[in-house]
Order: sequence, then C-alpha cells, then structure tokens
Amino acid sequence: MNNINESIIFIRRSIRSFIKEKKVEPEKVDILLRAAMQAPSACNKQPWEFLILDDEKIIDSIAPIDKHYVLAAKAPLVIIVLGNEKTTYRGENGLAWYPQDLSASIQNMLLQAVELGLGSVWIGTYPDEVRINGLKKHFNMPEHITRFAVIAIGYSEDKHKFVDRYDSSKIHYNKY
Repeated sequence: MNNINESIIFIRRSIRSFIKEKKVEPEKVDILLRAAMQAPSACNKQPWEFLILDDEKIIDSIAPIDKHYVLAAKAPLVIIVLGNEKTTYRGENGLAWYPQDLSASIQNMLLQAVELGLGSVWIGTYPDEVRINGLKKHFNMPEHITRFAVIAIGYSEDKHKFVDRYDSSKIHYNKY
C-alpha cells in the first residue's frame, strides 16, 4: 500500500489561488471531463453536462452573479457542472437523483486534477436559488438544465499536502 500522505485521495485540497496566465492544456481538460463521466450514476442515466469556460472575459463575467464566484474568476478554467432533468433517474417518489450523480462526477474531476498537477475548488451552486438562477439567466440555459456547481481549475503555486481528517468518533459499528 502507498503511503497515504502521498496518495491523491489524501492530498487533494481545495486550491483557491491560481496562476491565471497559465492556461490548462486542452488535453488535460479532456482528461478531466473523461474522469468526470466515469462516475457512477443512478441506473447509469449519466445526467451530467458541462459548460467549459476558458475565455478570460467570460470567466470574469460570472463574478458579479454571486460573491462566491469571484473565486472562480481567479482561475484560467471554469467548468460549470449541469444536471439534465430530462435524463436523470427518478425514483418511485419522482425525485431526481442527479445530485448524487453529479457529486460523484465532480469528485472524480477533483481527484483527476491532482493527478494532472492542477489545483481545483468546488464552488457550490445547487441548491442556492440565487446562484442557480443567476447562471441560468447569464448563460440563457433551458429550464430542464440545473446549474449544480462551478469548478475553478488551474495551476497553483500552492502545493497539495496531506492533512489527516480521520476521526474515529464518527464511526459506528452495528449500532449507533
């Protein structure tokens, strides 16, 4: 077994400072998206879609939508993760399962970013109506597309490092 303080899953951290002038290569963007689409999804419906922002003016244009998107404007690449309400699995109660599917997809992307030498941060959008509607209006998105998350990605001078978050008090065996 690898030393856990060198394993990608253990060194992944939210990186919030990027070298904006250093663009993410198209082949790395492709690998990130491929990793995202390898995620499991309910009944294999794969309800994800992605809006790629790599134009600095367009990236900067999302900052006024919400104060949290100012962070995204510092990155050379932004991937907006979207959920397609028409293709998501719906259980017997009619509820959409895309939040789980998209979360798994995003985690794959974040881990792949570390392997590619990139930093990333997940900026939540769903279920915040202001953020959801702000992105919908800004990009003129159809009603059946849910704006789920904004992922800022780029090269950073900050290094990924292991921080032990293990907490045995949160583990329960056979009963709570």
